[in-house]
Amino acid sequence: MTTPPGLYTASASSFPPSTDIMREPLVNWRICLLCYAVLLVLGAGGNTLHLVPPANLPQAEFPQFVIAATLVAPVLETFLFFYLPYHVLKKLISSPRIVWGLSFLTTAFLFVICHHGGSHLYRNWLMASHVGLTGTLCFMGCFYLTTQSDRGSPFWSTALCHLFYNSTLAFVLCLSFWLGN
Repeated sequence: MTTPPGLYTASASSFPPSTDIMREPLVNWRICLLCYAVLLVLGAGGNTLHLVPPANLPQAEFPQFVIAATLVAPVLETFLFFYLPYHVLKKLISSPRIVWGLSFLTTAFLFVICHHGGSHLYRNWLMASHVGLTGTLCFMGCFYLTTQSDRGSPFWSTALCHLFYNSTLAFVLCLSFWLGN
């Protein structure tokens, strides 16, 4: 009885099998953190950190508001406002420059509309425009740069950047409530 060649010999490339495959990171941390830092500077410079306490929000619903703003909104908004417009336009239009330009305009429009008013967090059109355009600029930058880098998921890099920013705002809001301002 003969054994097949290589059955009992181990080579460096055969174990573990995943060592031959370069693992792709889920998040492009460099771009994600860079865009987050830029957004903090632009947001703070434009008075985005001046938060109006939720007007009609009972104290019991405040934790749900914070969870929605920090966990749900970044993923949902990244999908609806960045990922979906880009991929729909990419299927319809062959020119990458036109796709990115229309994606930016679509995203900016949707982001401004979404961040205006609301029963919990009042924003007038000027504030909504600032939040929407600054957010679009930084988050679309994160999405674009991650796409161009071919490293990490543009969706998850952008969603995480958004989560970091919203979490910072929620922290500042909670701190201001705690300090009594």
